[in-house]
Amino acid sequence: MASTVHKTASTHNVGVTSFTSIKSGSFLAGGHTWALACGFDHEGHLASITLELLGIGAKDVVATAGIRIEDPLGDWPPAVWRSQDARRFQANMTWELSVPDAYHGHESRYVRDDRLTIQCTIDVLEEYSLEAAVETRNCFVSVVPPPTIAQDLHKLLLADESDYEERRRCRMEPDVTFVVEETEIQAHKLVLAMRSLVFAAEFRWHTNGTRLSIDDMSASTFRAMLRFIYTDELPIKASNTAAQPQRACKEKYASKRCGSMARNLLVAADRYDLERLRLMCHNILAESIDTSTVMGTLLLVRGRHSCRQLEDSCIEYIASQPEVYAAVMATEECQELKKSCSPLIIEIMERVATHNHNRNRNGAFESSSTGRLLEKSWSMYSASEEVGNYDWVLEVCPSEERQGNISMYLGLLSYPPADGVKVTKNYYMVYDPIGKVPVNVIKDAVVPSTYTQKDEAWGYDNFITFESAKSKYLAHDGSLTIYADIAVTKEQPYTSTSIPTTGGTIIVPSSSIALQLQQLMVSEQGADVRFLVEGSEIRAHGLVIAARSPILFEAVAAARDNNDGLLVVCINGMKATVFKAVLHFVYTDELPTLGNTVVAEDVLAAACRFGLDRMKIICENILAEKISQDNAFDILMVARSHHCSKLEDYCLDFILSVPPLAKDVMKTVSLSWQFYYYW
Repeated sequence: MASTVHKTASTHNVGVTSFTSIKSGSFLAGGHTWALACGFDHEGHLASITLELLGIGAKDVVATAGIRIEDPLGDWPPAVWRSQDARRFQANMTWELSVPDAYHGHESRYVRDDRLTIQCTIDVLEEYSLEAAVETRNCFVSVVPPPTIAQDLHKLLLADESDYEERRRCRMEPDVTFVVEETEIQAHKLVLAMRSLVFAAEFRWHTNGTRLSIDDMSASTFRAMLRFIYTDELPIKASNTAAQPQRACKEKYASKRCGSMARNLLVAADRYDLERLRLMCHNILAESIDTSTVMGTLLLVRGRHSCRQLEDSCIEYIASQPEVYAAVMATEECQELKKSCSPLIIEIMERVATHNHNRNRNGAFESSSTGRLLEKSWSMYSASEEVGNYDWVLEVCPSEERQGNISMYLGLLSYPPADGVKVTKNYYMVYDPIGKVPVNVIKDAVVPSTYTQKDEAWGYDNFITFESAKSKYLAHDGSLTIYADIAVTKEQPYTSTSIPTTGGTIIVPSSSIALQLQQLMVSEQGADVRFLVEGSEIRAHGLVIAARSPILFEAVAAARDNNDGLLVVCINGMKATVFKAVLHFVYTDELPTLGNTVVAEDVLAAACRFGLDRMKIICENILAEKISQDNAFDILMVARSHHCSKLEDYCLDFILSVPPLAKDVMKTVSLSWQFYYYW
């Protein structure tokens, strides 16, 4: 079995206090248990040192050893011995080590107070099988570049009009023209129908239509929407006006332009059922809400079912602070609505009022104690009560400021949000349980307080005197009861240099182009190419192949047109399963599961044949992961035949790490000078 070694070192000190045969206690080294035995001659001189392996596992242990004897005073150099070769141990096997030469004849240098210390160092060379090495090696040849589907489809839009004949020959020419603001914008029905069910329905309705008019959208918005359809990317980025209100004039203009485009694209996404685009625009608008934009956004999304969350974010912003509400009501949009007596103003005011009502939370609870009221060393707590989704407690204790008085504090037991929790109303009441003494009401005992951390407490230092509590408000059982009535609201700080946040962003799902292309491949809807491979018929879409693999499309462009309108392309020298894997990659930028190394080798060859560089790197990594003694040479030959230099180097490193395999390979074929250099 081929093997390699891993060194594990351990050092153990043995103290010898009498000149007799003696054995050390057991110690661990390299995961195994050892002991050291010292033998002395009839004159009491150290004669032998023996290393013993105590017990063993399922395999032998290979180790080297060393002896070191120090002068306790440090006046003389240590006596050292080290084994030149490793020793293979089996169960309870011993190894007689050598006493260092420097020790002989100089025992007095190393023996002090009738004591000798011997230091034994063991290096365990742990053998492990090739299978274990394969499991732990780095199965990585090259970094796989990111997918390029979006860029490849985008090229369809960027093709210049002067290349019309070439595009026509390659079947990349657009097959539909949209007239938007008297501007002609060309696109591909296959891509639009795949990405939007609305476009698909329109094309089914206008079966022969190659020219459609768009009346309710600007040309710039339509172009931006087309770019998203082809790439799943937004040509605009979210603004950051909330975090940096003091932007330069140019940046502010760009931010307004970004918001305007987001509003227009939001309407377009809603019309053509582009959910990912709608969510992107939603987040841009939610993050850029301020007093100058909130009304425009609210008017845009009002009544759109898919935009309810953004509509709620606008209302939440308007209701966040009185200053914000006043600023919004003073905007030009609101003034125009007031002049026109629009019912929208009344609706906004009602929703703001409802929001404020729902945002505030009221609650009442009490603190009661049946213990004796002492002037020192006592306290009583209420049971925790939930008000405004937070847990609260009342604490009553002797006043630290004024002797003879009782303090009362309202404590927060929950963790507050980052911007705090505000108590906007607090009534505290103490009354005589018999009803003879008037109720003592402490209204707004503390100025409304904001709680910013757990276990924080605000209250009244001199809530009531001991004398008053005992004489007027103590029940027959000796208990004192205090009632609290509070109102809680989440704090949203607002200053002239800060803007309240709405927190209305939504997680945007990842790109779905690859999934939609895969569904298109499986359905074969709109397929215009028929590949014949090993007698099997495989249908595909010429436009997708033209965008993703120009080399493969050369065969498509040279094919003859069949009577059924499909181009027939014969693929020779390739298995059907391999070609299906190629098409799967063309449509998805990923490979399906490859069953064995033979299939992976064939797919690598196909990737090189059709110029699919990303697919080639993926195959190289798959083969590196599957390499073994049985297939290493075959993979090396495949790598050489297809000029995969990195995979070739990886195979050479693997072969050279297994000496028996390297010798077998050298007997089989003479490799390059580089192989001999490594060897």
